[in-house]
Amino acid sequence: MKIANILSIILGLVLLILSAQWLFFPESASESLNMIYLDGEGRNTQIRDFSALFWTTSLLCFLSLITKSYQWILSTGILFLSAAVFSVIANIYHNAPITNSSLFAELIFSSMAFISAYMFWINYR
Repeated sequence: MKIANILSIILGLVLLILSAQWLFFPESASESLNMIYLDGEGRNTQIRDFSALFWTTSLLCFLSLITKSYQWILSTGILFLSAAVFSVIANIYHNAPITNSSLFAELIFSSMAFISAYMFWINYR
């Protein structure tokens, strides 16, 4: 159980920090991902979507920690694994370059979430 709690806390905090970075320092957040900091409505979409992604997944991690329910953090894992898969698909079908650091982070985040979900599941079934 300790492992599930620790992974939930670490992942939740990392995602919360990423959300805050997108909300308060979006230009540096976009630069850290080698993205162009957009203008106009694109900027709003960029800040809104990334802030919401990281805020919500952070919240799901903390909900699992509080409720000891695997479903919340499992959802986080599914989301980040989907992002990794779609990154590879974008590369294959659209010749979009893969950002290795982002792909690595998505795989680490999803692994942490899946391990935590599994630990919650085996301890509370």
